[in-house]
Amino acid sequence: MTTATPEQERIQQLIRDAPPWYKSSNLIKLYLLLIAPLLTSTAWGFDNSMTNGLQSINAFMDKFDHPTGSRLGFFGASMSVGGIVACLIAGPLTDRFGRRPMCSIGAALVAGMAIMETFSTSFAMFTGGKVILGFGAFLQQVAAPVLVTELAHPKQRVTISSLYNTSIFIGLIIGSWITFGTFRMKSEWAWKLPCILQVMIPAYQTFMIWLVPESPRWLVSKGRTEEARQILIKYHGNGIEDEIVRFELQEIIAGVEADKTVMKFSWEAVKTTIGSKGNRYRLWLCIWTAVGSQTIGGGFTATYLPLILDQIGMSSEKDKTLVNACINIFNWLCAFLAAFVIPRVGRRTIFLFSTIGTNITFIIWTVLSERYIATNHVGLGIGVLVMIFAGSFFVVLCWVPLVIAYPLETVTTKQRGVYFAITMFTINVTAFFTTYVTPIGLANIGWRYYLPTCVWNMILLLVVYFTFVETTGMTLEEIAVLFDDADDLFNANIAVGKDLDEKRDDTVSHVEDAVIEKGESDKE
Repeated sequence: MTTATPEQERIQQLIRDAPPWYKSSNLIKLYLLLIAPLLTSTAWGFDNSMTNGLQSINAFMDKFDHPTGSRLGFFGASMSVGGIVACLIAGPLTDRFGRRPMCSIGAALVAGMAIMETFSTSFAMFTGGKVILGFGAFLQQVAAPVLVTELAHPKQRVTISSLYNTSIFIGLIIGSWITFGTFRMKSEWAWKLPCILQVMIPAYQTFMIWLVPESPRWLVSKGRTEEARQILIKYHGNGIEDEIVRFELQEIIAGVEADKTVMKFSWEAVKTTIGSKGNRYRLWLCIWTAVGSQTIGGGFTATYLPLILDQIGMSSEKDKTLVNACINIFNWLCAFLAAFVIPRVGRRTIFLFSTIGTNITFIIWTVLSERYIATNHVGLGIGVLVMIFAGSFFVVLCWVPLVIAYPLETVTTKQRGVYFAITMFTINVTAFFTTYVTPIGLANIGWRYYLPTCVWNMILLLVVYFTFVETTGMTLEEIAVLFDDADDLFNANIAVGKDLDEKRDDTVSHVEDAVIEKGESDKE
């Protein structure tokens, strides 16, 4: 790890000594406004929950002729199809037009497609709605966490960005408990009601996002430095241009100027993206974090929990919808607590702890599943259920909050939109593969389908151990030095610092002259 300069150590101490957010009225306002982008993952969570829950509702399965195999697989993976397309265009659009427009447009699409799902007359129409819903959801997913990360005060940045993806469980909880509450209804509203209620949160986001300030880092990258400065003063300095605000602005400008990455559709852009060792390392971490988040522990409970519960004898509508609802509350509590633990423990440490725990619990899960199928012993089925909860604990402790926070902090301001789009693209491709093949594998080879996942979990552990870097206690610009030439940022920082000091002195001089002139005129 790069050694911090005395100036950086002083600023880090100032950040640590900064008053808590709840003692700053403008920070309170900022974080209330950030609720809109922070809720973005709820759309994904709500849809995943309904994908699980609707398979347990007879009225839905009867309406659409009980889809199985590849037909059910595409239904489960359809949101990822839309997400793949969105991620191909969202990065460049986010960097060109800003973070907020993509959040608003994506939310409007999610709300519209939820209405389409509600009134679908065929399984193809319902699945098509899910595809476009996925497109809208991932327009948001690319832009919203970037906006949150770049607006949060440096003292709370890691906690706030880690909290972002926990909102997926808000969607999961709402969706699962609604389906648990409606499965008894003797009409098509048993599945239509959960669909139409999905409109609420994205409708709120569509309009509220415009009250959120734009990212200061994006504004600086577009030459709108004064706008960025005013946002930092208002929210991070509570109306005062203190030392932390001055340091933030200086580092943001220096980081943008030192970053040689070109974010355009050109050969030069490709060369700057993969041409340097530091950028290739960033891509490696982004891609492995994305793949790991969708494959650690198989990701089976995310979309096909009813199929797993069928294997251990819990096949009633009530049992499956209740377990689905309870596991989502459990997961949300674990992920929420993890967001506050991660800044104190360290990213690499929590990755290792989580992956080791998942390896152990999934091996036990696999063994118990085989024994239950061989003996049909009720205790073994309960044991599998316990391992499902234990495995979920280890996965959401790390791979849910950090799949957003870790890639976002390892890339530069110029790269953040496009590299995160690559991360989300990888998530969608991986999610499509796992959700498409899982019902086919479980149907054809049962518990043996878990064996490759045991091997894969071990591979992930080795990748984390040997290649993941620690970023705890560093600003976004300082993290860049782990991958790039420290001299570039250092020299840019000095140049920008002198320039800002000159401008500040010039401003003070003009103000003093104006005061003197006014005083002399008053005497006359």
